[in-house]
Amino acid sequence: MSSSRNDCSQEGFGKMNGNSIIKVFGNRFLSAFGIQFGRIVEHIPTEIVNLRNEKVWIEELFRLEDDTLLYFVPHASPNPRDLDELIFQLMEYHLKIYEMYEKLINIVVVFGPAISNAKNSIDLGAIKYRISDAIWTSRIDGDEFTEELARKVRHKGGLTDEELSLLTMLPFMNTKGSSFQRALKAVQIANTLDGNKRDLVIKLMKAMAEKLLTGDDFEQVVHAFEMA
Repeated sequence: MSSSRNDCSQEGFGKMNGNSIIKVFGNRFLSAFGIQFGRIVEHIPTEIVNLRNEKVWIEELFRLEDDTLLYFVPHASPNPRDLDELIFQLMEYHLKIYEMYEKLINIVVVFGPAISNAKNSIDLGAIKYRISDAIWTSRIDGDEFTEELARKVRHKGGLTDEELSLLTMLPFMNTKGSSFQRALKAVQIANTLDGNKRDLVIKLMKAMAEKLLTGDDFEQVVHAFEMA
C-alpha cells in the first residue's frame, strides 16, 4: 500500500458523504486494488437513452484529469445469462456515453463474491470490446486482510484511504467462514475508528452490499450490519 496521503482531504475531489465509494475515496479506492488511472476530478452522472429508447441513469461516471472518463460498474448476479448480458450492455452504454462526450472511456467492473469467472471481453469479428479493469472480490483473501487491517488499527489508531477502501470491501471478499462472520468482523474493525470514519465506512458497506450481493449472502451481511 502506498503512503497515507488522503485523496479526499488534500486533492479536493472526494466528499466524506454519500453512497459512492469512488466519490468518497477517489483514486485511492482504485489503487487499493492495483488499478491506476489519471486523477479523478469530477463526478458527472449522466442520463443516456438505450437501444430500446429507454432512459438509463449512469450514476458512477467520472471525469479524469487527462480528460478521459471513468465508468464504475458493480455487478452482483452470477447467473450466466446476466453475465452475458453485462458485456453487451457495457458495450452499448460505452457507445452512448461516447456519443455524448466524445472522450475515451475507462470501464471498471467490480464483480460480487458469488462470481468466480465472467467474460471481460467479446469478439464479434469486426467488433471487439474489452472492459478496462475488473475487481474480483471472490479472488481476494478477506481473511488475510482482516488480520492486516485489525493490526494496523491497533498500532496506528487509524487507516489510510486505501486501507479504508479495503475495509469497506471486506464483507465481499473471499473467506473460509460465512458471509455473516466476514461482515461482522469488518464492522468490528470499523467500530474501532473515530466516529465520522466509522459511520462513513459502515454506510458505504451497506451501499455496496446492495450492489454486490444477492439472496442469502445479502441477508447475512445486512444482519451483521444491523448489529453494528
